Amino acid sequence: MSGSSPPPDNSLAVEQSRQAAAKEERERQAAEAAQKKIELGQLRGTAREGAGGNVRNYFSSMGVDPEQYAGSIDSQLNNILNGISPSEENPGAAFTNAGQTIWDTLQTGGRTKATKDINQVFAPDFQYSRVADTLDDPYLAGVEGEQYSNADQIIKNMLDRGVLTSGGYSSAQKDLENQRAGVRSRLNEIGMGLLQKQRGELGDIANRGRQAAGALNLGDTFDPYKYGAEADTSLSGFLAGLGDQIRAQVPGQLFNTAGLAAIGGAGQGLGNTAFNPAAAGGNVEDPSDTTADDEDTNANSIF
Repeated sequence: MSGSSPPPDNSLAVEQSRQAAAKEERERQAAEAAQKKIELGQLRGTAREGAGGNVRNYFSSMGVDPEQYAGSIDSQLNNILNGISPSEENPGAAFTNAGQTIWDTLQTGGRTKATKDINQVFAPDFQYSRVADTLDDPYLAGVEGEQYSNADQIIKNMLDRGVLTSGGYSSAQKDLENQRAGVRSRLNEIGMGLLQKQRGELGDIANRGRQAAGALNLGDTFDPYKYGAEADTSLSGFLAGLGDQIRAQVPGQLFNTAGLAAIGGAGQGLGNTAFNPAAAGGNVEDPSDTTADDEDTNANSIF
């Protein structure tokens, strides 16, 4: 009698079946992943397309033709799209408020450029280079020279009339020279006040330009040279009238001529009596009495 046969070895078939099932599962999952990827890609495309329309509608609602900024709009939308994860199932959320965001970005860029442009026209402290401290020097020197000449003529007349000798004239003239520093200081105050006023006007023009650049709305144009031309016109007018403005503010004769006769007389000394042509003609009026001469002088001196 023979023994029972061992069961057949089907382990290979089982393993093959298992591997086939695993392969099938992997293929199924891969197919699902591929389909999911396609679906997510379609969602991204739909979200991007919808955002493009929404952004353009936003620009139109703001009164601006979106096609003027089509390149910038598309570039920023694509940047948003590229930042969305491929596995994101709600890509449209990334485009929320994209219209306002892109609008603000472009508007800020426009303001930045406009500000840069106006700063190229008006460099920092430009008004001090356009209106230098020495700009008024020729006019001030002219006024000083005229006033000195007028004051000197007074003592020259005294010399010619014999009221002063040459020594007395020299003493009086020395006093005039000593007054020059004070006269120049006063004239410089007048000139500097006018220069500072003009600098302020130029600064105001530049500041208006900067304010306009900083408040520029998207779609508006900005011309920095308009403000530059306004500044040029203002400066030209100032230069044309600077001499007259200085003279208008000078309060009369700045050299003190009221005491020149007494100063000249004191400089002559007691033993140096001036020639008196009136006395030679029979008039015995005291030649040292300079009251009349003093009355001829300008009493409006600031000294």
